[in-house]
Amino acid sequence: MRLIPALALCLLPTTAFADACGPRLVATFTEGAPADRFTLTNTSDPGWAVTEVEIDLGPSRGRVIFDVTEQGAGLSVYQPFEEATGTAVIADRSEVTDGDTLLTLRFSRFAPGDTFGFTIDLDDTAGFAPTVVSTDEIAEGLIRARFTSDRGDATREGFFDDNSEADTGRLEGCFVS
Repeated sequence: MRLIPALALCLLPTTAFADACGPRLVATFTEGAPADRFTLTNTSDPGWAVTEVEIDLGPSRGRVIFDVTEQGAGLSVYQPFEEATGTAVIADRSEVTDGDTLLTLRFSRFAPGDTFGFTIDLDDTAGFAPTVVSTDEIAEGLIRARFTSDRGDATREGFFDDNSEADTGRLEGCFVS
């Protein structure tokens, strides 16, 4: 008898799983010329604001680095950090020097549904095509997001996948009734 309700749950369409479950940030990376683009989207449940995002490229498969100056660890074309698009409001960010693998962004406003986009140049150092960062080269890079709400604070992490997307809620598996 218990098997039938359990099987029925397995047969529910995947849309039964929430797009958000508490705090959640989705980051996408897009290779471009002359600048690469990151887009951050707060896909959290209502009330969860993003306060800080760390992008750590150190663990990436291609040992990807930021290439922000003409001189230094990066190759040929470079591009410093530039805000591009979005509704979120950045309050502060860490300084990025050529060859860094870590960037920290702090926000004064980043509500659910808000986005923040920026451009910067990335290069790989693992011997692939160094000036073009492919999806498998940024894979395993880390996104760490800090959230706040009236329910408290939370930190979530996600790794870039082979589609250049990192999702801090991917493994949450929250169910919507």
